Amino acid sequence: MIPFRTALGILALSATVGCHPPIRPIVPDVRGAAVSAALWHPPERGRDLYMGVGGPRLAPDPRDRFAVIAVKAGGFSEGYTVLDGRRREWSVKFPPEAQAEVVASRLLWGVGYHQVPIYLLSDWTATGAKGPNPQRPARFRAKDIPFAGMKEAGGWSYYQNPFVGSRELAGLIVLQVMLGNSDLKDEQNMLYELKAPREGARVWYVARDLGHSFGRSGLIDAPRNDIEEFEKAPFITGVRDGHVQFAFDGRHGALVDRITPADVRWICERLNELTDRQWRDAFRAGRYEPALANRFIRRMKAKIAEGLAVSR
Repeated sequence: MIPFRTALGILALSATVGCHPPIRPIVPDVRGAAVSAALWHPPERGRDLYMGVGGPRLAPDPRDRFAVIAVKAGGFSEGYTVLDGRRREWSVKFPPEAQAEVVASRLLWGVGYHQVPIYLLSDWTATGAKGPNPQRPARFRAKDIPFAGMKEAGGWSYYQNPFVGSRELAGLIVLQVMLGNSDLKDEQNMLYELKAPREGARVWYVARDLGHSFGRSGLIDAPRNDIEEFEKAPFITGVRDGHVQFAFDGRHGALVDRITPADVRWICERLNELTDRQWRDAFRAGRYEPALANRFIRRMKAKIAEGLAVSR
């Protein structure tokens, strides 16, 4: 028998799969958001994929005593909103998505896509938590980010943004496919305004909430952070009429329908420039055991090789 929650999800998706907003470029309301570097900027060589964009200075202190002020409602993974000892507010997400999200964020930033500071704490305590201390490993993302005066400026959509038709947006979508992420809802993304330009722009389009990674794509409760699923899930299935065909299951399939071989090669060339140390550091940031990290890295590198070889 199909669980009630799953049955409701199937009914809802049956009414929405195939229905999506028009895919078209738009001019945003936020001044400066239309510049090309607002989505992607060439990264400097050797970015630190262990500490990420925020570096060690912005990382939460695992020795701090956190206080739970809200329990996350909905979503695939449980989570909290917490305050640290300095009254900084953090969004906290638990497994199975916590580790995968940190690593996916590091990889996006490593190839030039803007990201916000996030960290994985593996041993921490909290008052007001539902479970006993120490708490499970969790992803921490600051709400008010003390980084370049960064402030949230609203969500953005893969379907309608200034970069529709650009190689940079196509590359981001391909990278999501490679990660197995089909959770491409508008609310997963965030636009940020900075006090001064950083990484080429004063406004950043950030692909956020990347926890549906390192499993496989799917409509309902697809596995994530699952090496067995990630290793066996195919990537490219062919090329038809000049467009790459992907093994992608999800309600946002329209986003991958017009990807060209050149788009795939572009992002795979950039991923191929990451050093072995950067790959290891990205997975260290997610607190993966080396043997498990190596399996994920081997599969990602196999997908990169597949993408570099794709042609008309």
